[in-house]
Amino acid sequence: MLEAVWEKIVDRYVQEIRALGNKAEQGELVGDLVRKKVRKCLIEMHASGAEPEDIRAIFGSLEIQARAPCPVSEPRLFQLLTAARAHAEFLLFIEENRKSCARSDGKGEDLGPFH
Repeated sequence: MLEAVWEKIVDRYVQEIRALGNKAEQGELVGDLVRKKVRKCLIEMHASGAEPEDIRAIFGSLEIQARAPCPVSEPRLFQLLTAARAHAEFLLFIEENRKSCARSDGKGEDLGPFH
C-alpha cells in the first residue's frame, strides 16, 4: 500500500521533470531545478515512511521504465531521469553517511532528512 503512495509521489515529480525536459529542449538550463525536484521528492517520500532501500528501488525502476518505450522519442527525458536517479543516490549516500557519523560520535541526533 505504501509503495503505491510512494509511486504516486515519484510520478508527480517525474511529470515536473518532464516539463523541465521540454524547457531544456528550448535551450534553458534546468540542472539545478531537476536536483531541487529530486530533493523535494526524497523529503516527501521520507516523510511518508519510505526507507532508503524503497527509494532506491523506485528510482531504479524509473530508469528501467524510461529505457523501454521512449528513449528514441524523448531522449532528453531519459537523460534527466538518469541524472535524477544519480542525484537521488548521491543524496541517500550523504544522508546515510551523516547518520552513521552521528551514531559513531555518540550524539545520535537527527538533523532531518536530506541536507
